[in-house]
Amino acid sequence: MFFLYVLSAGELLKKEGLQKMIQPKASLQTAYLSDATLSGYEGSVEVLKNRLAINNKIAGFSYTNWAFQWNKLAGLPFGDGVHSPLKQMHSFKANANIPYFINEKWFWLNSVSIKSTFEKETQNSYGAGVFSFVSYKIDDEHAIQFGAFGNYYPISTLALPVISYSYRARQSDGFKFILGFPRTYVGYHVNEDALVRFGVVFSQSVIRLSQTSGIEESGFIEAKDYMSNLGISYEFNSKFNVESDLLYSVKRDFKLYSKDGDELNSYSINPSLGVNFKITYLF
Repeated sequence: MFFLYVLSAGELLKKEGLQKMIQPKASLQTAYLSDATLSGYEGSVEVLKNRLAINNKIAGFSYTNWAFQWNKLAGLPFGDGVHSPLKQMHSFKANANIPYFINEKWFWLNSVSIKSTFEKETQNSYGAGVFSFVSYKIDDEHAIQFGAFGNYYPISTLALPVISYSYRARQSDGFKFILGFPRTYVGYHVNEDALVRFGVVFSQSVIRLSQTSGIEESGFIEAKDYMSNLGISYEFNSKFNVESDLLYSVKRDFKLYSKDGDELNSYSINPSLGVNFKITYLF
């Protein structure tokens, strides 16, 4: 929900003050994507993801684990056709947000992060991210945002624009939306506690494979995907929130690199359905 925060950080600071900004929260998320074949191959994979995060509106830390179940191993374009080529991967991430209020209309946010995503060894698994944009408040309900974000990894650097238009993004009644890239979001408050929402988000990551990897020894995988969700968020009280979604993987592509950073092959995973469940507690 990063966008929902940054779009109105000015209002948050004025109304809630520093104590609200530094108030910590913890969240636990579980997501599952059903079995999907690799495009052009018989082999397939299903994915279980678990994520634990502790953060406030200024800084945060998270750990994510992915577990893979491969099927029809002989039909995969990598591995030995007998053993699972990749059972698990892990990610640690720390981030900091730096808001700056230019005036009543203009707000500038910079966010920096460091992360490590790996199969077994953390060596050469580190990357860094930068997210910077400005938001212009047209009126109390409308705003526009523009900027850029980038991710740096040992074998790949990605830089893309950020552009969006938002309507009532922080309101707790009625209709609201954010239209743009890297995230589009549409929500409707059934009441103050229940929110029905739909969204699509783009993400990119680079995974360091192990020295004994069944895919590429000490190599790397660069993954890019577009994930959509349709679900509901319910706030039981001021401290406890639950979210549940149906997921649809619109597009999942990944490139395979050698340990020296040479691109070897590109693959795509066909779309699949999934579910997501998340609980959040505000201390």
